[in-house]
Amino acid sequence: MKKEKIDLASELLLRLKDLGPKFLEHRLESKNASFLPEKNVSQLIESGIFKACQPKRVGGFELPFGVQTSAGAEIAKFCGSSGWITSVLGTHHWMLGKFAFEAQDDIWSKNPSAVVASAFASEDEKVKALKDGYEISGTWLYASGIYLCDWVIILSRIPKDNSVPEMRFMLVPKSDLKIIDTWKTIGLRATGSHNIKIKKAFVPKYRTISHKEINKLDTPGTKNNPKSVYRMPMSGIINYCVAAPALGMAEGALEAFTKDMTPRTSIFSQKIANNPTLQLRTSEASAEIDCARLLYDSDLSKIKASVKKTKPLTLNDLAKIKRNASYIGELSKRATSRLASAMGARGLSEKNLVHLANSDINAACSHVSMVWDSCSLPHGMAKLGVLTEESLGP
Repeated sequence: MKKEKIDLASELLLRLKDLGPKFLEHRLESKNASFLPEKNVSQLIESGIFKACQPKRVGGFELPFGVQTSAGAEIAKFCGSSGWITSVLGTHHWMLGKFAFEAQDDIWSKNPSAVVASAFASEDEKVKALKDGYEISGTWLYASGIYLCDWVIILSRIPKDNSVPEMRFMLVPKSDLKIIDTWKTIGLRATGSHNIKIKKAFVPKYRTISHKEINKLDTPGTKNNPKSVYRMPMSGIINYCVAAPALGMAEGALEAFTKDMTPRTSIFSQKIANNPTLQLRTSEASAEIDCARLLYDSDLSKIKASVKKTKPLTLNDLAKIKRNASYIGELSKRATSRLASAMGARGLSEKNLVHLANSDINAACSHVSMVWDSCSLPHGMAKLGVLTEESLGP
């Protein structure tokens, strides 16, 4: 019987599904190091997942947005940090599809397997506009996966006379920065989201793109290609690069919880699974996780259709997508917390997957793209008829 041929996106996900249990094993062996285990890094690169949304012209697969986030969710079922790195760094490669071809060539012409980090928050930032580029100095914060990356996208704020600063993404090689070992956390520790310091580095203008421009359909990387997978806004959509791993962590926690609790007995030799309270917690947590999954799948379909049908997402669509991504974090956090608190003393082990997922999801929900109090507001504004492009936020 002939083996059924599967598409590349499905093939990439299958590869990662097979790797998941090993990723957890490597993480547990790493003794809480603040960077991904080398075995996880090499297997991720070898799997080809970082090339999923990378432009074809520079060695990538140019698959639709969502392949990289779904891959992150799959891996996060076993290792939250590996899932986060897969989704976040994979999304940077999608972002770079909007940059000028010359910038893409700088990264990938000599090394098609190069990986790119990002750091958008900053301290003591100084930007000097020059004729053909910018000179930048300062400290940028939380560069996830910086140790395994070759380049980093930073967000700079360029002062304007009598006006708000212009927000501009800039592409900087690793040779122009210094990594500061700052990431000592109780959640997502292996993401290695350390700070970076840059001193008087020159960034040519072609290696930059403004926040306003990257949110347009036609950018230096998408012009003359109406069905380009990069031809959609970034704001709102990009939030899924952190929401998807949180969802995967919650799905993994539920599976680990039921596997652990089903055979257990109490000190009185009674089957714990017969406890109505435990049944209630399991049912409620699974309902929340199922709802989160439905939101994710629905939004991904809408995002892909907007490119396929060349029907752009509206401002209201983006506000709703932003709300949904953040709410997935809320649902995942509630569900995993409920499960973790029902496990008793055995659930406190640092090797317990439910405990690990609970810590990692709380860390994930601290990301600016996941904070419910701010990410929910644009959709409320849309419903009340007061949403503006500026209020959608980054």
